[in-house]
Amino acid sequence: MSPYRTVFDNFAHIRRNGYYVDAAKEFLKYGGTSMNMVNFPDYFYTPESHYEKLYRETIDVAKTVRNAGVDTVITIGPYPLDYFYFQSAGKDPVEEMKRGIDMAASIITAGNADAMGEIGYPHFPVDEKVYSDSGTILEYALDVCHDHDIPLILHTEDMDEGGYLRIESLIKMHYGVDRVIKHHANATDINFNDSITKSFIASRNNIKTAVSSGKDFLLETDYTDQKDKPGKVIPVYSVPKRAEMIKNLYENYDEIFHRIFEEVPFRIYRKEFFDR
Repeated sequence: MSPYRTVFDNFAHIRRNGYYVDAAKEFLKYGGTSMNMVNFPDYFYTPESHYEKLYRETIDVAKTVRNAGVDTVITIGPYPLDYFYFQSAGKDPVEEMKRGIDMAASIITAGNADAMGEIGYPHFPVDEKVYSDSGTILEYALDVCHDHDIPLILHTEDMDEGGYLRIESLIKMHYGVDRVIKHHANATDINFNDSITKSFIASRNNIKTAVSSGKDFLLETDYTDQKDKPGKVIPVYSVPKRAEMIKNLYENYDEIFHRIFEEVPFRIYRKEFFDR
């Protein structure tokens, strides 16, 4: 049992062909209680069945993780690099990824998943058409999330303050920032003059920077559950380990825990287990 009421990893992948349930048990052993499970961009499936099978697999794995004792948020949706997968298969990437967005929205509104993501732009330089098309896909996702009141997780390149303000303006045109998260943000991004909620890799330095800002934030591992790359991006137990660090460093750790593990996640995901 966790020594803390709630310890939430905002972004992780658990995979049937990875450490799977053992990874969930490791998370629990170190004091984790809840996790946002995001579909992993595997390309095992045919283009025609890709999203249907990927989403179903993510939901099935999440049920197993939940049965192991971890409260789960489930996030499904097109990944920016799906663009190249569909392009290489001779498909129209924009239309295929829009179809994936519509399918995800249907599953979420039926109560079988919780959030849309990770949607946005590739994290490396791409040509102008790919970047423009990625913006079109993001705008479509924002419109769909607006229509169905669905949380959205952003995947982008590293951005300076101008980039955040541009994305924030786009979000406000199509949805609103209250239920949008920038995944894998850099800790120094928290000092920018925008209002997008940022989720940081749970490293010691990131946490110190984020806590000192006094602003809302979330913690994540972006754990990929790959046996050939164990611990990538950081180990599955990292958020509960950093919770221990926060308790040792900050007298107001209870207040910090409540904000980053309960208050902010509940505002975005509206899952009852955050509202204890």
